Amino acid sequence: MSGIRAEFSISDEDYNDLDALVDRIRSGVSSLFQERSMCEMLGIYFDKSANGLDPATKLSLLNYINELKFGSQFENETVHPGDPVLLQTEESSELIKASCIFEVLGFEQLAKNMRRFYSETLIETMMKEVREEAKAKKIISADRSKAKKGKTNRHQSVALEIATRTWEKYPNASLAGLSQEIYTHLRIKWNDVPVVGTIEKWLKESGRNPDVKPKNRAFKIVTPEGE
Repeated sequence: MSGIRAEFSISDEDYNDLDALVDRIRSGVSSLFQERSMCEMLGIYFDKSANGLDPATKLSLLNYINELKFGSQFENETVHPGDPVLLQTEESSELIKASCIFEVLGFEQLAKNMRRFYSETLIETMMKEVREEAKAKKIISADRSKAKKGKTNRHQSVALEIATRTWEKYPNASLAGLSQEIYTHLRIKWNDVPVVGTIEKWLKESGRNPDVKPKNRAFKIVTPEGE
């Protein structure tokens, strides 16, 4: 039997997107199958010329193909390099037979389509666990991304509370000045206080800054009790 040999170079980057890797392998194997004759891979040879087969011989060959059984090599793990890998499933067996029958009948485009469908089924079956691992990685990545986006710095609520109280008493307090004062106040107690720019971003996005002008630094921060 004459099989198909497919070689693929895999780099470390391919492991970052396993779905893309499987897609590349499937596309490559599919192209190889479309270029070959399924009959020849199975050792079935016949005269493909216009007048090559008489009706009786053609019918006999079609019946022979229809009775073929596949899959023992794959199921028993005795496939050797160069052997065609045959899946022992009803769907794959029908695709193989359909491809061979269309080749005998001279419908090459239909035969080509069947070879493509079969090769894609073959790869998806063999790479099922890789697909599942890729799916699991995407779920984990999405969960981590969601958790990261939803995570609030533990100092944010205190900073906003101080800003609200201070602006209520000093509506002219500048955003930059108040951010600096809040940072200085929190930094005395905590070492993990974010930079002034982050605090300023919190205050700006909160929309609590009074629309009062002019702004100045003539204020003292107002902290909650116990702060």
